[in-house]
Amino acid sequence: MTGTANAQRRRVGVTILVVVMVVASVFGLIVGVLFPQGDDGHFTYATVAPDRTFIRLWLLLAALNLIVGLTAFALAAWILVPARGWIAATIGACLTWFGCAIYALGVGGIGTIYYFATDPDGLDRAASERLLEHLDDSFVSVWGVAVTGAVVSTVGQVVLAVGLWRARTVPRWIPVLAATLVVTFLLPTAGLVGLVSELPSAISGLGLAWYFWRLQQAPATPSIDVAPA
Repeated sequence: MTGTANAQRRRVGVTILVVVMVVASVFGLIVGVLFPQGDDGHFTYATVAPDRTFIRLWLLLAALNLIVGLTAFALAAWILVPARGWIAATIGACLTWFGCAIYALGVGGIGTIYYFATDPDGLDRAASERLLEHLDDSFVSVWGVAVTGAVVSTVGQVVLAVGLWRARTVPRWIPVLAATLVVTFLLPTAGLVGLVSELPSAISGLGLAWYFWRLQQAPATPSIDVAPA
């Protein structure tokens, strides 16, 4: 009876994890398409004020999706590396968790800053425009936390992909596509270009969710390479 209950709990946990991974992958693409682009990358009063509530909400949702989704992916990938590659997988998972937490903190703060910087009840338009110009000139101070988190998280995902590659518990196209995440630092991550640049990592995430589901539903077999890392 206890074994049946444990099996049921395990199935529920696996199902929840897979659902989160799928939703996060799909929503991540939507976030990229609708992510605020500003005026040629510059957030001016004219581009922020009309959509200030949406921008704040969207940045918060993007941060939430990232931290929940990447935590699920990192956990699933870490579970899929039981032996060979476990050191890389463990380091990669930890860096991913740490990085996405920093990124979420930074992005949430940015959304709040721009929301109140364009609040007509607190600042007149002239003062708001001056403040946004100052924020635009202070890129490192405003975006530094988010960029740092993105870099740490990306490094973690690449290292985690190395662990998956070595473990050979999933097809190798999954860690290869996951590693293409570094391309997003070279291309815009918003709009249609962002959709194309982030599509490979989303496909990798969906593939990881599928194979995680299959392997966790199947009975234990000795097919996994149990050689040490």
